[in-house]
Amino acid sequence: MDPQLSPSEAAELAACFRANAKSLFGYACFVTRGDKALADDLVQQTFQAAAGVWSTLRNLERDKLRAWLRTTMHHLAISEFRRNETARRILSDIEQRYRAPEPDTEREALIAIALERCWQIIAEMPERQHLIALLYWRVGMKQSEIAEALCIAPGTVAAQLHGARKKLLAGLKERNPFTQDGIEGLTAPVEEGGATA
Repeated sequence: MDPQLSPSEAAELAACFRANAKSLFGYACFVTRGDKALADDLVQQTFQAAAGVWSTLRNLERDKLRAWLRTTMHHLAISEFRRNETARRILSDIEQRYRAPEPDTEREALIAIALERCWQIIAEMPERQHLIALLYWRVGMKQSEIAEALCIAPGTVAAQLHGARKKLLAGLKERNPFTQDGIEGLTAPVEEGGATA
């Protein structure tokens, strides 16, 4: 705990940790695809951040405090993903969709260009859209899981993913590295009873 906290503040923060750490850890495991060590680190970092501003957080209502913890963990997770070259893992997944059956050096060069552009577009998206795209395409969470984790409506998730896909398609068309059919192949899975991202 932060050594500047008073004994009563330290006790409050410890109680907050006991009340919220388990659920926060569970969600962190979703985000990190079961990497418990990283999930635990994210939870610890979140509460370290909370300790630094506890004088403000201690006055929040329970739901708002939980929302702050989740949001802070989201930011930490995104930073961690970027440090661990998440972009390369995302691009590798997308590359498999476009890889030609036979070796084709020219096509592979075009794929590399398109994939780099794809990640640039994702990185430039507004923060919430970036996070939703990351959770959907990188982590593999369902739209319903994302909505529950972020405390937002499922329709909002679907709309954000739809917008993210449109930005990806538009960005790829600008440089046109593939035929029209190849570009249109960039589709998101459709959830049963859900919307296409």
